[in-house]
Amino acid sequence: MVLRFLTVVVGGLLSVLLATTGAIAQSTGPLRAYYDEAPQCVVVLPSYGLAGIVAGEDIAAALARQLSGRVTRVIHPHERRRLVRTMAVDLDHPGDMRHFAAAARCPALLRWQVLGGGNDNALVWSQKHLSIGAEITRARDGALLWQASAVASRSSGDPPLSLFSIPLAVLRTAEFQGNDDVVASLLDDLARRTLASLPDLR
Repeated sequence: MVLRFLTVVVGGLLSVLLATTGAIAQSTGPLRAYYDEAPQCVVVLPSYGLAGIVAGEDIAAALARQLSGRVTRVIHPHERRRLVRTMAVDLDHPGDMRHFAAAARCPALLRWQVLGGGNDNALVWSQKHLSIGAEITRARDGALLWQASAVASRSSGDPPLSLFSIPLAVLRTAEFQGNDDVVASLLDDLARRTLASLPDLR
């Protein structure tokens, strides 16, 4: 019975690990319009989809941090919220969005959405994974300038080699689940890979 249990656990873990470990970027990259009129400022917008393992604003903040290394000026989520309150605009309304971009002198928008994510737990193994799609558009006319998508994951746990190692594997999995640094690392990796194809034209 023990051998059968170990065989099932090891087989299941290996199949999931092979399918989802690490990070993969799928990028269309910059379009011609990006080079014709490269934005010197980009507003990082919120996303209203469910992120699952992390708050949406944390994803937006990670994207803003990575974007700051490629664009002269980035309006981060905190600044965006402050400006929205000051201007009393609704960024879901196209007219308000154009007004916001013009008033903030920031002509491009980074839109993003969660494509998938989850927190898988198999007692002796655990994984957090998240995928997003992102695009930069021109505020005045909605022209698409750049787009990309990426997926990243973090996992912890080893297949138990005996019954005596199961409690230790369970403990390591529990520690992984409660480790906030794991999510922070995953977000930075995801944002970096998502924006990897964005040219640095500062």
